[in-house]
Amino acid sequence: MAWSQRLDGYERPFGDSELPLFLGSQNALGDMFLFLAFRSPSRYLRAERVEIAWSIIRRNNPLLMCKALADEDNPRLSFSPPPTTEAALQEAASALHWSRANRDELISEYMDGPRKLSNDYLSYLIISEQGTDEWNLLMCAPHFIGDGTALHQSTHELLALLSSEKTDAELIEQLSTPKIWIDLLPPSVESRLPVPRSRFARAVCKINYLQALSKEIGGHTLSRIQRGPKRTLMEEREFTEEQTAAILSRCKANGVTVNHALVALCNIAWTRCTSQSPEIPMMLYTAANLRSHLAPHPSDSHWFIALTYFTISLPAFPGNIWYRARQAKAQMQGAVRSPFLPARALLSAASRARRNVSSDAFLPPAGSPELPTRPTSSAALLGVSFIGDLDRTYVRAAYGAGLHLHTVATASRLKPGGILLLGHSFGGRLVVQLCWDSMGFTAGQVERFWTAFTDAIPEFLLC
Repeated sequence: MAWSQRLDGYERPFGDSELPLFLGSQNALGDMFLFLAFRSPSRYLRAERVEIAWSIIRRNNPLLMCKALADEDNPRLSFSPPPTTEAALQEAASALHWSRANRDELISEYMDGPRKLSNDYLSYLIISEQGTDEWNLLMCAPHFIGDGTALHQSTHELLALLSSEKTDAELIEQLSTPKIWIDLLPPSVESRLPVPRSRFARAVCKINYLQALSKEIGGHTLSRIQRGPKRTLMEEREFTEEQTAAILSRCKANGVTVNHALVALCNIAWTRCTSQSPEIPMMLYTAANLRSHLAPHPSDSHWFIALTYFTISLPAFPGNIWYRARQAKAQMQGAVRSPFLPARALLSAASRARRNVSSDAFLPPAGSPELPTRPTSSAALLGVSFIGDLDRTYVRAAYGAGLHLHTVATASRLKPGGILLLGHSFGGRLVVQLCWDSMGFTAGQVERFWTAFTDAIPEFLLC
């Protein structure tokens, strides 16, 4: 989907990956946040300087400044560039809020309170002062314009600007640099993925996609019962730098990454909690980043959605941690390294956008064998998002003196009964987090799983 110029700006229709997420956002579902606690001299957080830096981030990533037009027949993105530097600063200030709320208050209000984002404001920044030189930051955006990668990168760049040696005047000069907007505006991800050209190649991709669906086998689910209005909790377990180093070393010695091990521990923790049949596998769903598969584009903005989804199925009976971790590794690498991944992503996005794969170009030739279908037992226990080592994004050397990062957390606004397990390393420390609707499940069930999972980490990875 390409942008077209209008009298007062630019527009383009939503792509297949964006459209379902946009429709969900109309009920406040999928609105992302990034929380960061940090220490910083107050001179870096002067209101004028924050407005300038936030405006630069938005100008470099114009989807943050877009509006969503919800016309039923033609939902689309609309961008009207600020005509002057002063207008750009005013636009950024309107999407900036100052607060004194603590972490729990910020996250609870964002996840369960009235929606902060809207079709007119697709991004929002909250700076909350916590005391002498202690600050909280909350950066917010809907999932249809980006992902966790974009949130983390923008937060890093914002901190680097705020704490840089550049004066406010020099930052204003940077903000005033002319932009060729048609080059900077990101197209839909579907327009940048390679599409098989021949009818035969497309048929092969369609069959491969359906074969992948046929392997999505899982019958274990959490018991959902809405016991009251949604109330989101975010539990966290952090390990020390010494513990994290030991965990990484043990995983490496067994030929897996910590992400593979965490998937296996989900499996083992669940087998200790469930009374459901061990004959049916346990399935998790997760996301693959498509950025390395995209065709080059003049825009260097990192704000666009470039994810596709896949599942991991593991036996639901007790087993060896490292065997399970290697099973998880084989499935995860098989998904993300497959040459069919771009085609699968296109077909999956089309399926979500249209509820079925409707493109004639992907139909197999007449007389082909019967195609595989998704199994009847195809339910996921929960979603997992293990983003990896965030110290590669938050490069501490890029910050000015006195700026020190404490903790970071990301999640998306959930539907009732929603649940997501997250993991990352930050400051050399492994962190696992569980974000869930505490009123959406049978009482005590999620708590038992979380305890079993977090207890299994030192039991298996630090023994």
